[in-house]
Amino acid sequence: MWLLYSSVALTLLSSAFGSLPQLHPSGISLFLDSLKSQIITGLYGSPTSTARIVIHDTDGQPSWSWSVQDGKNISVDLRACLYDLCQAQGCSAPENKWANNGDSVIAIHGSAAIIINHHPGRDTDKAVAFGICLNRDDMDNTHSAEMLPDGKIAIATTSNDIRGGIKIFDTFSSQGVGAAPIQQLDGVSAVHAVLWDDQRKVLWAAGNDRSPLSEGSRSILNAYRYTAGSFETKYESHIISSPVRLSTEWGSSTPWWDGPHAMTSIPNQRKLLITTDLDVHVFDMESQSFQHGDPVAQRYLKGFQPEGTRNGPNGVFLPRSDIKSIDILENGNALYVQAQWGQVFGKHVSYISEGRKQPNIWDQVLYRSRWFNTELDDEA
Repeated sequence: MWLLYSSVALTLLSSAFGSLPQLHPSGISLFLDSLKSQIITGLYGSPTSTARIVIHDTDGQPSWSWSVQDGKNISVDLRACLYDLCQAQGCSAPENKWANNGDSVIAIHGSAAIIINHHPGRDTDKAVAFGICLNRDDMDNTHSAEMLPDGKIAIATTSNDIRGGIKIFDTFSSQGVGAAPIQQLDGVSAVHAVLWDDQRKVLWAAGNDRSPLSEGSRSILNAYRYTAGSFETKYESHIISSPVRLSTEWGSSTPWWDGPHAMTSIPNQRKLLITTDLDVHVFDMESQSFQHGDPVAQRYLKGFQPEGTRNGPNGVFLPRSDIKSIDILENGNALYVQAQWGQVFGKHVSYISEGRKQPNIWDQVLYRSRWFNTELDDEA
């Protein structure tokens, strides 16, 4: 049966990429694994370089890239928030992910949320299929977005307001870059990660139960059920961890409290791996319980190595702090981006293969990197 599936896969791949070499079943497996090992990374711009979205292999060799310079179908209004506003200092690229079975890339780029055609070899490649400006309505510092059913997209604002922290837009409408959201979801502030769960028909969102600048703010995970074309106003909420002020890294006078950064599914398990300012956590969707810290890293991130020295002046060691991005393949290979100590961005994509940390990918300012494939499988 496996060979039947492999033959079908190769037939489809041949039609997409041209003739393929004759491979032994083990070679087929390696070939398919290599296709799965494509990575998408957003490379920040600078005053002298343009921000880019790059799809590449584990050696950093690009197979596809996009920037405002070679992007298509970018209106004057969209370009203004996508590039013109941030050109002088360099534009950010904090979110880039697989969508629409690999035919699209979702990105937060500059002050815009965009959906880009990923159609290598076709005239439609690199065209912007949807775009809205984010320099309005508490969306300025948006870090994440997620495709939803029925042509909708969720924008996860990092607003400190617990109301309207997630904004839903219709990508099929033609209201332009200033389009209003068709729905807003309450109950979570400073949303840094959103993930669609097709099995349960819910949107998972990781953020805080109040502004992370407020005393006692806690990291939470919310689930919003999608029914008949919209999200229900009632939601479920889970406390990820106890409130902790971020004094080890940022000093005793910091107003900031621990909050989430990244979220991904664990393949073939109904579990979510979540990172916060301080550590890593796993949420079991069936038992609705959490695991925290070192046991999580030992099981799901074997080979993890911290980025630089991560000791505070108070002597506390935080090896898994500030992981801005994390993603895992079915074979256990993992990617993560950990911010430099005392900074809010990373400079490398860390890659774990077969339980061993591999050489870093890239050496420049970046925030997130993911495997270029689906995250939360229907069968997970």
